[in-house]
This record gives sequence, structure tokens and C-alpha cells, in this order.
Amino acid sequence: MPDRRILLTVGAVGAALLLWLALPFFSPARGVERSWDGLLSALEDNDLEAFGAYLGEDYADGFGLDRAEAVKLAGEVRRHFIVCTVRRERSELVLDPLKKSAVTRGLIRLGGQGSPVAQGAIEASRATDSPTAFRWRRNSWRPWDWRLVSIDNLEAAQAIARFRRQADQLGFTP
Repeated sequence: MPDRRILLTVGAVGAALLLWLALPFFSPARGVERSWDGLLSALEDNDLEAFGAYLGEDYADGFGLDRAEAVKLAGEVRRHFIVCTVRRERSELVLDPLKKSAVTRGLIRLGGQGSPVAQGAIEASRATDSPTAFRWRRNSWRPWDWRLVSIDNLEAAQAIARFRRQADQLGFTP
């Protein structure tokens, strides 16, 4: 039978190793990154329920959309894709000192196959050099409980406004 000191030493080393491996999981910065990855994966997978779960109840973006409209638009765009990939390039994370809010920025690149609308969205994402800002808020004490409260991209907002004006002029608005 092993000595009691050996068992306690092995137990302490095991507990320290477990703690060392688990600590990054509890990092607020890692929580924001996981939420951002989850949001983009939900869009790729066409899982609008999961996509909507990442959006805060008070979501409002630079495109004039609220939470319900953003989920609806994501579904309308996504339905034009047979296969969809979403990549982010030159991403960065800025966490506030209190770790209750964060901003992530990156170039969002779409890829895949689909209708002419999908191909237009892919080409538009390739043509832009303007990063998209994702504003996040932590909803509870848990470091992984982050919700998206806003998305801003001035270049994309201008393109959407131009598209809406053209659609209005042509009579394509409902």
C-alpha cells in the first residue's frame, strides 16, 4: 500500500495540473472568442436558433436592424448558399478593464457555393478592406456568457443604404 504522503503529493500535483488546464477556459477573453466563433459557426451551419441565441435581447446594429430583423436577414442571405464558409481575417479583441464588455474586429470573408445572390455576397466580402466591429456584453458572472449587442461596418452600411435606395426607386420594396 502506497505511503499517505505519496498519495497526497500525487493528488496535489493532479489538482494543480487540472487547475492549470482549466484556467484558460474561465478567461473572459476566451469566452468572447468562443462566442464569436460560435456566432460565425451558427451562420455557416444555417442554425438560426443558435445564431439568435448569441444576440442580446437589446441588439441594435449600424444597419438599422434589431435582433429579430438581424436573425431574419441572416436566414434570408444564408438560404442563397448551398455551402457557406465564414472566415475572419486580421481579427483583434479589445476587452474593457472590468471585463463586462468587449469589441472584436475583423475582416469577414464569405465563401462557398450558391445562387447569384450568394456569389454577390462573396464578392462584396472579398472587395472590402473595412473591418467589422462586433460589440459584446457579458450577461452574468460567468466568463463564457457573452451576447452580441451590435455589429458596425460603415462601408457595409453605406452599401446597404445604397441598395435600399435603388430598390425603392425600382419599386422592389414591399
